[in-house]
Amino acid sequence: MPREPKDAEAALKKLGQRIRAGWAKKHPISERSRQTVRTTVREVWEQEQKVKRERAQSPKPPTKNKGKDKGKGRGQEPEI
Repeated sequence: MPREPKDAEAALKKLGQRIRAGWAKKHPISERSRQTVRTTVREVWEQEQKVKRERAQSPKPPTKNKGKDKGKGRGQEPEI
């Protein structure tokens, strides 16, 4: 086992790379699986873009003036 923590980290990184490379070699990802993922990601992205465009284009509804009496101090007569 390496004596220095940095040496241990480097050794673990190298081991991780070797394990991932071996896994990829034994279990390759098929082109069909990749295409399925691409299609799904594209559909989700298009839906998000559509929602963003709709929000940008739709006019905002008028807001109710809930606080129209704000700013008037106590003891002041309301406007009629």
